[in-house]
Amino acid sequence: ESANEMLYARSQLVIAAKAFGLQAIDMVHINFRDLDGLKVECEGGRQMGFTGKQAIHPAQIDIINERFAPSTKELDFASRTVQEYEATTAKGQGACVVDGIMVD
Repeated sequence: ESANEMLYARSQLVIAAKAFGLQAIDMVHINFRDLDGLKVECEGGRQMGFTGKQAIHPAQIDIINERFAPSTKELDFASRTVQEYEATTAKGQGACVVDGIMVD
């Protein structure tokens, strides 16, 4: 099952939340017994920019937390990005490259 009919509304929610510095919390997965479907929704929501997801059953909490928590790889990249950016700006430069990605 897809939620494509909700794509525009969900996208606008993410955009508005980010514009005001707020967390964007995704809609609830109502079939609380469908944990595989919940995993898919969490992954899609995170890719869209949501920072979390509503839960209606305790069985959903661990999956939601697992899917929205940053991975070790992501934390490592973020740490290296901050270090490189601080070193670059300390030299009076405005942009740096981390793993082939320009940061400014």
